[in-house]
This record gives sequence, C-alpha cells and structure tokens, in this order.
Amino acid sequence: MPLGPYLFWPGIRFNDCVFSEPTRLEGWTPPKCAGLFGIFVADANWAPKPYQPLYFGEFGNNASTQTLLGDCGNVLRACKGQTIMISAVPLPFSTTSQRRALRTELVHAYNPRFQGDEPVETPKPRRTIGFLAQEC
Repeated sequence: MPLGPYLFWPGIRFNDCVFSEPTRLEGWTPPKCAGLFGIFVADANWAPKPYQPLYFGEFGNNASTQTLLGDCGNVLRACKGQTIMISAVPLPFSTTSQRRALRTELVHAYNPRFQGDEPVETPKPRRTIGFLAQEC
C-alpha cells in the first residue's frame, strides 16, 4: 500500500527479515509454508517497536503450533504473567539449512535472552581487511 513516495509495510524488522506484526500467542497459527518465528515480550526500551526478542526459531511446511512451541517451553515458563507475542516471516522456498543460517544471524545480532539452551552454530571468522605485514 503506497503512501506518497514511501512504502508502508506492517510488521517488525530484524536485520533483513520483515516479520509479521506481533500478535498474542493464544490462538496464533503458523503459516502453512516454512519460515522463521520470533517470540517477543513488550519492552519500552526497544525501538522502533517496543518488542524485545526472547527466542528465534525455524519451522518447516505445515508445522503445528504445539511442535513449534515444544522447543521453547522454558521461555513460556519464565515469562508467566507477561503478554507473550509471536511473529513469523514466511520463507516458502527455503531449505532447512538456509533457515537455520538466517536464524543464527538473528541470534547473533539480537542476543535473545532464552536462546542459550539451544546450540547455535558460530559464524565463520572474517578475513582481515587491508595489507598484511610481512616479516623480513
């Protein structure tokens, strides 16, 4: 929906991923195609939208809500009493390794509080830029 010279796309952006607008966890159903999901809690210190990421995960085609949330029970128990929000970004033609790599990037960029129990691949070390000193 264009608005003058700007485009407005509802949702919440993390890195290059535009997740759907966060909704309450109760009654949420995942998309039928594969993608990523994020679990959030309201936090006024986060900008531009006041949602702090607690957990990022990935799912395959036709995943059920119970299957997705089975891996993040510690998040749900720790946030009892708070309104838990969930959001997803559909990635219909992605492979499992592509989704896991993207999830790993998000975890390293935003450092979610409850991602620690899950092993996350460390990124490859970057090559140094510039000239290397040569020994004489």
